[in-house]
Amino acid sequence: MVSPDSEFLTRASEAAFELGADGFRLSAVTIRSRHIAFTDTGITPDPPLYAEGEPPPVPGREGRREYDWQPATDAPAWMNMAWLLEDLATWIVALAEEHVTLVGVESPHPHWCDVLVRDGDTAYRVRIALAGRKDPLDFPGMYLRDLFTEGRHCDHLATEPEKGTPLVDLRTVL
Repeated sequence: MVSPDSEFLTRASEAAFELGADGFRLSAVTIRSRHIAFTDTGITPDPPLYAEGEPPPVPGREGRREYDWQPATDAPAWMNMAWLLEDLATWIVALAEEHVTLVGVESPHPHWCDVLVRDGDTAYRVRIALAGRKDPLDFPGMYLRDLFTEGRHCDHLATEPEKGTPLVDLRTVL
């Protein structure tokens, strides 16, 4: 199902991919206000690496919309960020149906990001590795839905909350 929020996240994913390839890092996405922020890394970015080995047969945005472009395990962080946003766009409605609301994404560090969610009335930061991954980033939106609906997020709570918000650290799990 396509919603305005999923359309926005798809556009954020496209921007993260295009600008990531040019050396910019997505630093924040806020869904409600439709805000996207980027940081100029000042370095030449690593090229994209695809799980299938080859890029989609159709280049650019259209190819990513039609063909599987999942990043390889050792893909650059900017590519994993774009993939994460693309998958969250697919799952945002299903998450909402389970009373889990995607609020946004913050990436204060180039190697990981925090997906900001509300489970009912409780806000959480879900930390996900973008670089140095041991496995490809598979279906993160579905994983988050299952994690929160089954209550398994409590198994990954950090001992110290981040910025006053409980931190669910999935960097070694997802």
